[in-house]
This record gives sequence, structure tokens and C-alpha cells, in this order.
Amino acid sequence: MDTSFLMHIANNPLPNSNYLSEIQSYSLLTINEVINELLGISKDTKVKRSKQARLALNYVKSIVCENITTRGNTDDKLVSCAMQKHGIIASLDRDIIQKADKLSLDYVTIEQGRLIWNISYNK
Repeated sequence: MDTSFLMHIANNPLPNSNYLSEIQSYSLLTINEVINELLGISKDTKVKRSKQARLALNYVKSIVCENITTRGNTDDKLVSCAMQKHGIIASLDRDIIQKADKLSLDYVTIEQGRLIWNISYNK
């Protein structure tokens, strides 16, 4: 799960959706870089954004955090982790979603208040 997705689900419950149950039916994990991004945002001077990051940090306490040693930025490491673990990327970031799509990786995003799943069951 990336930073934007974690901040969104921790702060914006989806109406008429039990999205947490849907998502938690999978083995959830994130990477250290995402946690570091949330920690940085939580110290931001913008009160609303820092509060949102703190809520997301509380949410991730129960999620496995992977240390990815490959080179690259956070997005690259998130994609690498999904490839290594055969996982599903959870992101709101269009660039990450496009990378996942090009690499035929499974992903979930949120559009118009709904979870949008792109899962290949043939793997």
C-alpha cells in the first residue's frame, strides 16, 4: 500500500462499502519508505495533512512492513515488492497504477468513492 492510499482509507470511509473487510481479506503489507513518508508528513506544518498522516500511521501498526533493498524511489520499491511477493498494489497514484498495468501486476485503487480492483486470476 502506498502513502496516498493509506492516508485516504484511514481518513475517508467509503459510503456503503465495507472496504476495510475487502482489503483486509488479503495479506496486507507496505514498505519502510511509505512509513517514512507518513512520518515526514505527520510532522508537516499543515495541521490537516499531518493529522491525516498520523491516522494513517495508526492504521499501519497492524500491517507488515517490508524492507526493500532494491534501488529507486518509493514507487519503484513498491512495484518491486509487489513483483517479488506476487502482491496487489494499493495506490491512488496514477503513475504507480500505470507501472503496475504495464507489468501486468494486480492493483486496487479508489475512484468516485469505490474500490476498483484489477486482478488477474490466471496467475
